[in-house]
Amino acid sequence: MESFNPERPVKMLLALLRAALHQSEVETSFFQHSTAKEWLQCYRLAVQQGVPALAWGAIERLPKEYCPPLDIKLSWALLEEKQLEKYRKHCRAANELTKLYAQHGIATVVLKGIGLSRLYPTPAHREGGDIDIYTFSADKSRMTDEEANSLANELMEQQGINVDYSYIKVHSSFCYNGTTFENHRRFLNFETFTELADIEEWLKEHLHPQSAVLPDATCDINVPSVAFERVFVPLHAAQHYGTGLSLRHLCDWAILALQGDFRVPDEPDNKYLYQVAKALSQLGNRYLGTSITVENCGKLPDEMMKEIDAVMAT
Repeated sequence: MESFNPERPVKMLLALLRAALHQSEVETSFFQHSTAKEWLQCYRLAVQQGVPALAWGAIERLPKEYCPPLDIKLSWALLEEKQLEKYRKHCRAANELTKLYAQHGIATVVLKGIGLSRLYPTPAHREGGDIDIYTFSADKSRMTDEEANSLANELMEQQGINVDYSYIKVHSSFCYNGTTFENHRRFLNFETFTELADIEEWLKEHLHPQSAVLPDATCDINVPSVAFERVFVPLHAAQHYGTGLSLRHLCDWAILALQGDFRVPDEPDNKYLYQVAKALSQLGNRYLGTSITVENCGKLPDEMMKEIDAVMAT
């Protein structure tokens, strides 16, 4: 009977992610004598964690003798191709919606997702679900931010598109050109996460939208400043803590840390943000090869990793 070590697929996946994020050689010691069962579980874990295309970028650089069996490799390659198609579709939709809204005086910023993908070695390998956008007024003398956000929804309804207002305190949602968008009127759900209420204004002040071209899709969108993302990314991960953290969240933090001149955010002054950012930093150093200078923050990194492990065990 073929042997199976349940710890090996996890170590294999982490080695692939490190190589992909750092654009480095894969640590082949983790793949010596790997069985088909271990490779199959590694593939399944990558899918569960939202990182199959990212891991594939490293598999392509593996020496032949360390590669997965042909059937698994073909399945992985096909999944990566589907991800490329999905990514280009999302980029086209975001590009078109940005231009449509601009014609009506609505400014648009893409939060995380395809916006953050620009920092990855292969942007299309950053898997996304729906697209989060923040809409506000391009000219405050003509329209308030609240009016611009409402108009963004009205323009969809005028096209016969159903707008879901279930989460109106934070965002609405709709499907435009086959892609689901969340239209944010603010960044954080501080009704549920009361610790974050004082950060909303800081995020608005540090949004500083800038144009970004995504080469994999020739897409021109607006993205937030890196300072904004260094605060928003850990807060977004924090809002998933307890409901399903994944390696994708950890990879987003790691890719920010690899941009140079990186530090754990020391502003805004918020204990919850600081603890989460420190925990993500320790996990990034431990599993994804980052070198973030950070002080110990107790049990939180282990508790967060337990949640990621729990998702991988399902």
